[in-house]
Amino acid sequence: MTQKKSECEPKLQTDQVQKLTPTHSLGRRIRAYDRAVHFAQKGHSITEISSETGMPDATIREWLLNGRRPWTRYELFKPTASDQLSYAIGVYIGDGSISRWRNRSFLRLSVKDREFADKFSCTCAQILGKEPYSVRYVEDRDRYETNVANVSFCKFLTRGLIELDRYVREHPSGFVRGLADSDGCPAVTTTKKRAEPWFFVQVVVATSTSIRLLRYTQTILGKYLGLKATLVYKGKPRPSVYKNRLFHSRKKVFDLRISRFSDVKKFSQVVGFELARKQKKLDAAIAVHERFGSGQGAVEEWTRRWEHRKVSGLSRKVWTRQLGFEKFRRFS
Repeated sequence: MTQKKSECEPKLQTDQVQKLTPTHSLGRRIRAYDRAVHFAQKGHSITEISSETGMPDATIREWLLNGRRPWTRYELFKPTASDQLSYAIGVYIGDGSISRWRNRSFLRLSVKDREFADKFSCTCAQILGKEPYSVRYVEDRDRYETNVANVSFCKFLTRGLIELDRYVREHPSGFVRGLADSDGCPAVTTTKKRAEPWFFVQVVVATSTSIRLLRYTQTILGKYLGLKATLVYKGKPRPSVYKNRLFHSRKKVFDLRISRFSDVKKFSQVVGFELARKQKKLDAAIAVHERFGSGQGAVEEWTRRWEHRKVSGLSRKVWTRQLGFEKFRRFS
């Protein structure tokens, strides 16, 4: 005689089951797993459990026979404040992006500098306790890309500055360094001031259309690192081409700059650039300024070491960098 099922046991209702798609949340997958275990304990077959939970037979088999858990692929991330985590936050806000495909999330960095991609890959690997993530060259974009597939880490980064603030404040130099590696650079000017050659060293910490981000970084620099930074209006981004069409941005672009030489030196010591080429240029500019001052001697030395052009020609131009391209502005 067939034993009746307990009234408290979930009933199999194949026709009324709503199929779970790959985009369903981790919470729903865990609930489906719990139901699958319950039905298995009651003696139901894998096919019946699949019909009831809406999960594929292969998934049920992995759960019940191979011991796999629905949360293992998500590798739950538990944030711990560190210089590496602050650096990753800075890079994500500067040059990083997060993309989603089905139930997967990817933290992506796509840059022209292989050293930068390698550094970010190693930093994320340290944070997550993994081997360094691969870096590949994308020929049609002329960029190096690295992808970090971790749903909970991506969700953590997308919380916004308000939620991430406590991690940034514990290690402020890491955050600023990550932002500077993404959007910043040493800015060296050789021009004329009151008809005399002038050598000027600055640090562009970040370039952005987000005043909120720049103000926040300005506060971090001043309050926690003792560095004074100012916002400088840069104009609007140059037109971009997409699918053979020219697009103009209406947003205004600003630099966050450290201009006082004592603060430039302090930035190099307590923050610095992680990228060797940027730090090398900053250190060289500081050395020239300390040895030759800001006059003719400094201009000649910098031109000899870095510009490789005649002083008479460079003294009437200012080298600037904005949004990844170089331009020259002539003085009358």
